[in-house]
Amino acid sequence: MKKRRILVVGGLAAGPSAAAKAVRINPKVEVTLFEAAETVSYGICEAPYAIAGIIQEERTLVAYTPEQLHEKKGINVKILHYVEKIVPSQHKLLVRNLRNHSVDEYEYDKLILATGSKPRCLNLENENARNVFHLSSREDTLNILNFIRIEKPTKAVIIGGGYIGMEISEALRTRAMEVTIIHRHRLPMAGLELDTRERIAEELEKNQVQFVTNAAVQGLVTGNGGKVQHVVTNRGTFEADLIILSLGVEPNAAVARDAKIRTGSFGGILTDERQQTNVDDIYAAGDCCEVKNIVTGKPMYLPLATIASRAAWVAGENAAGGRATFKGAIRAIAVKIFGLEVAQVGLSTEEAKSAKFSVVTEVVTAYAKVSIMPNAQKVTVKLILDQRSNRLLGANVYGGDGAVLRANTLGVAIQQKLTIDDIVRLDLIYSPPFAPLWDPILVAANQAQKKLDRS
Repeated sequence: MKKRRILVVGGLAAGPSAAAKAVRINPKVEVTLFEAAETVSYGICEAPYAIAGIIQEERTLVAYTPEQLHEKKGINVKILHYVEKIVPSQHKLLVRNLRNHSVDEYEYDKLILATGSKPRCLNLENENARNVFHLSSREDTLNILNFIRIEKPTKAVIIGGGYIGMEISEALRTRAMEVTIIHRHRLPMAGLELDTRERIAEELEKNQVQFVTNAAVQGLVTGNGGKVQHVVTNRGTFEADLIILSLGVEPNAAVARDAKIRTGSFGGILTDERQQTNVDDIYAAGDCCEVKNIVTGKPMYLPLATIASRAAWVAGENAAGGRATFKGAIRAIAVKIFGLEVAQVGLSTEEAKSAKFSVVTEVVTAYAKVSIMPNAQKVTVKLILDQRSNRLLGANVYGGDGAVLRANTLGVAIQQKLTIDDIVRLDLIYSPPFAPLWDPILVAANQAQKKLDRS
């Protein structure tokens, strides 16, 4: 009996997860994974800490080599193989071998697309200069580390004030560089609550990061040696010998669109709960896809490794003959900015209003552990609630140690559709080194309950 052939396109989080799940569900399948780069499974979220030198051995970010995936998971891996075209009517791929540039055909019974995301660009001249970098792959990480080691830059400009921009600013300050962030908005990290963003701006200033607001990059001026020396904006010109582009990412879904696979308003592949696309025998998962927001019920684009892996397990299981489902996700993200922990779960206030919820918010600041304990620090909790149902829709949590883990608790509450009355009754740990008698979550919930009772 001929083995079921499953082809997987793409590495990092989703591709290997889907491939491994398929083999685990059905050991009789034959799984081949194609990856255009040399590294197939890599901890890109850890890359800023490798650049900072906190993680001293960059190679430890490699989760699996192709050989390990074959030996331990039973997956055939073809690195430096770029999928140029999907031919659904013939159940085949056209794949270019980047080593010798030949193009070969591969037939499939089931296909899983895990093509990930691609970084946004400025589309300006000199954007590809040798001291201008993105951070979305192992190659980027190695190039930045090599540039720092050889060129020893002292002035860095980061273009973009999102999550990667925040992490890289700390990494480069750790290496004693002067750091300037050029951002198109007044405050960093659009999408978070206003008070959270203001607190982040304070933390950047406290750590000598120059934050240039409402700035549009107009040009990159090179000098001797082919390096950009000045970043020209509407708010002035900034000298730099290292430039990091932190402009966000978008779905890498061109090969899917060319095959008439349906995409959504964010440009990501659309799937059903089984991760099946609109084309027979083709599944998709990861950053190339849009995902259902389980609070609003609408699609969103949320390129996170956690969501990518969970959706990929479903795609892999179903490609191998299973009946798994992925019901959707909530936003659950966090970032460390110098001494500040910041987390967001669920909807923002603006998103909740746009989704036609009747929004009520409550903000409290309280100690994360018993206040008389050494190094006791405060955290701020902002709850975003629906007045009609008393349901928790979202939260921002920021402050010292313990902020992010508290956001995890609130994330579970959002996923389980808990009301503020449910949250008030939660049995949370009281232990002086970790949490006070009344945890900040309970303090915020009690205050919110009073506000809702009065309304």
